[in-house]
Amino acid sequence: MKKITSEEIIQAALSLFSEKGYEATSVDEIARQSGMVKASFYKYFKSKEELLQGTIAFVQEDMEKELEKVYLNFRLSPREKLTQFYIIALERVYQSKMHLLIFSVPLLGSTDERIAQAVDSLENSLSNRVLDLMSNLYGEEWSDYYYDIIFVIKSMLISYVRMNGVEFRASEHQMLADFVMSITDILMQGMTSPDHHHEIMWKPASEEQGIPRNQWQQVDSILQRMHDTIGKLNLQDADKHDYFSILEKLQAELAGTLNETAHVKALLLFLGQVAELRECCQKLKIVLNS
Repeated sequence: MKKITSEEIIQAALSLFSEKGYEATSVDEIARQSGMVKASFYKYFKSKEELLQGTIAFVQEDMEKELEKVYLNFRLSPREKLTQFYIIALERVYQSKMHLLIFSVPLLGSTDERIAQAVDSLENSLSNRVLDLMSNLYGEEWSDYYYDIIFVIKSMLISYVRMNGVEFRASEHQMLADFVMSITDILMQGMTSPDHHHEIMWKPASEEQGIPRNQWQQVDSILQRMHDTIGKLNLQDADKHDYFSILEKLQAELAGTLNETAHVKALLLFLGQVAELRECCQKLKIVLNS
């Protein structure tokens, strides 16, 4: 008999939650949908609330894996990265039916501390990615404005999702992402215009709280610098191509995990043979081990 996985139970639960709502779905139904008896369900999750917590965490992990690949792809411009972020976020929300789950259970402000923490973690993760990508695109000097822009974007997307219904075609993901980018540009132009004073509504966290610069952003910046440096090296085209190829392998390895694995060490050792890249290699090691 095939062993049921936690992911399969989560997928079954999402299907039922989206069809019947969270409150109206029983553990019995989730177990049957997963192909097991109710008693077996409790080997994976202690309660329906714990399953919901696991579901939110699963969606966050799945989304972040895809977003890491985009974030660390130095071949994409900052604008392309932010657009791809919006597309992936929309795709994952609809594929997981998370939008229907959100509207079927009061996740925000939940009295269950674990669920509230899972929701906060998902929301903060996405917001932090947008903050980093906006900083790369528009500049860090405008970072105080980004919180207000994210508030407007999230409000707009939630309203759109509420009105749109269950299905959402891939072409609409691209269309909506492009629209959001246009709105972001308009908001940035208005807020930073010397002829207009914008009173910041949502204050960023203070520096005293010790919020570190995002690790992804640091790695992306170093990889981009290495890419630019290789382009300027006085080498034969074939040799330069080899270094670009090694850098791409490093980027692909880091997209899977931001750790100094044995493979990452080997790639950095190779690139570090070039004097112009040595400092970047050392900085990258420090970031990965921080």
